[in-house]
Amino acid sequence: MKYWYILILSLGTHLAMAQQDPDVRVARFAAGLDSIRIQLKIPGMAVAVKQDKHILLKHGFGFADLKGQVPATAQTPFRVASVTKTFTSTLIMQLVAQGKLNLDDPISKYDLDLGNPDITVRQLLTHTSEGTPGTSYQYNGYRFGLLGPVMEKASGVPFYRLLMENILIPLKMTSSAPFISLHQFYQYRKTMPEVVAYFDTAISRLATPYNMTATGEIVRMEYSGEFGAFGGLVTTVGDLLKYSAAVDSNLFITVALQKQVFTPNRTKGGTITPYGLGWFVQQYQGVDFYWHYGQTPGESALFVKVPVLGLTLAVMCNTDKLSQPFQLGDGDLFMSPVAQLFYHCFILKDGQPPHDLYNKELIDGATMALLNGDSLKARNLYTRYKERNPVKGPAMPGGKVIAGIRDVGINQELSRSFVLSRPATLRIYGVGENCSGDGSSWCDYGWITDHTGKIVWQMQGQPATHAGGALKNQSVDREVTLPAGSYTLHYKSDAGHAYNSWDSLPPDLFFWGILVLDAAK
Repeated sequence: MKYWYILILSLGTHLAMAQQDPDVRVARFAAGLDSIRIQLKIPGMAVAVKQDKHILLKHGFGFADLKGQVPATAQTPFRVASVTKTFTSTLIMQLVAQGKLNLDDPISKYDLDLGNPDITVRQLLTHTSEGTPGTSYQYNGYRFGLLGPVMEKASGVPFYRLLMENILIPLKMTSSAPFISLHQFYQYRKTMPEVVAYFDTAISRLATPYNMTATGEIVRMEYSGEFGAFGGLVTTVGDLLKYSAAVDSNLFITVALQKQVFTPNRTKGGTITPYGLGWFVQQYQGVDFYWHYGQTPGESALFVKVPVLGLTLAVMCNTDKLSQPFQLGDGDLFMSPVAQLFYHCFILKDGQPPHDLYNKELIDGATMALLNGDSLKARNLYTRYKERNPVKGPAMPGGKVIAGIRDVGINQELSRSFVLSRPATLRIYGVGENCSGDGSSWCDYGWITDHTGKIVWQMQGQPATHAGGALKNQSVDREVTLPAGSYTLHYKSDAGHAYNSWDSLPPDLFFWGILVLDAAK
């Protein structure tokens, strides 16, 4: 039996292929989606799938409110976090079309200061404003949110009104509203009484937010109350389908401007990034996917468009777990188990998924197993991944190990002492997570201190190479000469993506840590 089919069975689904009856594919997608919801401990979820003008699926699973046992339905409003960014994109491009804003304007023109006068509106919109502006991609919701003040300065209208009056009201998205403060709402209804119905429907029926504790318990929480260009829209899956159709029909911006939105950005050095103008843009197996995810405590969502097939997918729920374990901000849609399921049911042409897709299914399966406390199942899936992906590149460095820290899991800070009786040339090999687009910032990394605690060597700032798997897996292999003395080797990891807790594809050697070896020949 093929590995991918075993995994699908472990997810509790029997996925249909593209040549099967559409009703069967839809039913299997719905069953698989509910299985994923249960494994991610999501209380309530809503989904809609549309192909061309035909709605294939609109359904709710679980509960919008656990205490009141209120079922989640296709009409349940959810907050969709960063899916709001796609609406920001439309509003920005409308202002461009009106001549009120230029994407290459410096943000200082709009009274913003991020410490670099060269940062432009385009760089905020494409997540390329950090480091040397325009040179690397780094997803940053806070900086994207500054586009709200930019639009308000350019238009003279508050962002929430731009959203209501330019998109939600024209499309009659009557179950949608910005999650603004009561003061803003009271002021707004004085000038536009017709908006009250939108807010009444969206907010009164809004799904209750939940959070998962460290012990796996699902507890009620409160929404952050934040709203802006970065996120905070309340909507339903049906209303998102209306918005998707309007995008396809170019109701708000021209074909030429929409093409710019869906064109992947290039850095100044010519590197293609995974982001266009407010949307993730990804080509996989020759098919274009325009998409965005949302992730904030108490809410998450996935919004996907496949234009060549006329497909739209909208999924939303009332915890962050649809997105949080999978690091979708790196720009790979298919690290989402929901996207994998969607691909199998509606896009795959035969029974064999691409090799890399199955790899991602294995890693996601392990992630969900760990979420449910099943470390044995996770280890088995990691073992299967290793068996399918034998190392083809360089092996682990050989030689006498003077000190080593291996197999570092999440949220660890480890150290090992060593002594050099004489000056020595050492080979230092470290693998960790480089979590910045320009390679300047590490999330998982090692360093060496002397007997005084002074750092005498560190992975940060060293030339690094890709260690295989996710691009953020980076290795450092350097030689350094140290005088005789007492030293301590250190390694620190953060809350995501470490040994046997991978949130993306692991490094080829499955090594996570740092070694100090004798470099003597």
